Amino acid sequence: MDIKHSLAKNKTSSRRPLIYGAALAVLIIITASIGFSWRSQRIDLNALTLATVQQGPLNTQVSGYGELRSKYTRFLTANHQAQVDQVVLRPGARVTKDDIILRLSNPSLEQQLNRARLALARQRANFEALKLAQQSEQLTAQGNLTLLKSELAGAKLRAQAEGQLIAEGIVSMLDHKRSQLRVAQLSERVKLSEQQMQQMQALHQKRLDVESELVEEFSLAFASAQADVDKLQVRAGINGMLQQLHVEQGQSVQVGAPLAVVGSEHELLADLLVNERDASQIVVGQQAIIDTFTDTVAAQVSRIDPIVRDGRVAIELELAADLPSNARPALTIEGEIITDTLEHARHLRRPSYVDAEQRRPLFIVDPAANQLVQAELEFGKLAGDSIELRSALPAGTQVVISDMGEYMHLQKLTTVSH
Repeated sequence: MDIKHSLAKNKTSSRRPLIYGAALAVLIIITASIGFSWRSQRIDLNALTLATVQQGPLNTQVSGYGELRSKYTRFLTANHQAQVDQVVLRPGARVTKDDIILRLSNPSLEQQLNRARLALARQRANFEALKLAQQSEQLTAQGNLTLLKSELAGAKLRAQAEGQLIAEGIVSMLDHKRSQLRVAQLSERVKLSEQQMQQMQALHQKRLDVESELVEEFSLAFASAQADVDKLQVRAGINGMLQQLHVEQGQSVQVGAPLAVVGSEHELLADLLVNERDASQIVVGQQAIIDTFTDTVAAQVSRIDPIVRDGRVAIELELAADLPSNARPALTIEGEIITDTLEHARHLRRPSYVDAEQRRPLFIVDPAANQLVQAELEFGKLAGDSIELRSALPAGTQVVISDMGEYMHLQKLTTVSH
């Protein structure tokens, strides 16, 4: 019996240190938990990002991104089947309207031009020959008419002289009558010759008009053939920048094949992509600011694309005349479109995790109690880096806009400053 009692007593004595150790561990855990809970309710205010509630005019804006493009664009295509002999300029080159971008070749067009040139030359030679022949014919007719007029004048003088000599018996009445008849005949011949001269001149003019029209027809054919050959020298057509080139040297191109794209360099438009849900706030005529990442430029909404692509709507903006120095076609940009002006709005710097028309819980600074107090705030429209605050917080109130996710289970936090 004594042995059993002694063994039981030894077992009890050996368990006591384990029990005491477990109790001490529990006490330490409880104490650490309480201490951690107490420490978790204190936060350094200087480590937080604060925003101050302000009140006054607020321009609500819609943001977007996109690129600049030429207001005037010229697409160059092949007018005839040809081969690329030389690539003179590459994309990015600044060009004037007469600058040659490509040189093409087409032997058949060269042959057509030569045939048209020879045909025009022959027709012009025929025209000049006809004019010379007509001039010769008119000179002959004019000479005959002059001779008839000379004979008529002589006959009139003879008849007049004989009329004075009849009374003296020097000239018989019969001879005088013959002289008068000759005057009448020559007068009629002169009259007919003059009519023939007029008709001949009119006929000559008609023939010259016909031949002149033929010369004009051949001239047009030659000009058309020359234009076809000239178009083998592909010119920019407008002042600006060569933006795209679709062919390489030695390549054969068909009629209508795209060759190059030239766009205006200093007359630009901005294409801004905005979220579909924000596009309903935009109307033509609204003002905007375009950021080229080195400078900003004023703009105005000129067109709204009715088609939605990938959840975004394209907004076309007309830029002001004075463009930033780095403005060029295809330059990536950002922009803000001013959709409305709120005259007496409360607003603050927008937290990164808050969107327009939302209600979100945030911590408000209570400087009198050295606390952060959690409150659910209602937000309205975006205005660039700011956002409208619809909750009734007085101006000057500070709101924590840092990410406070790990503290959102607490209603209050004690602040400390260092």
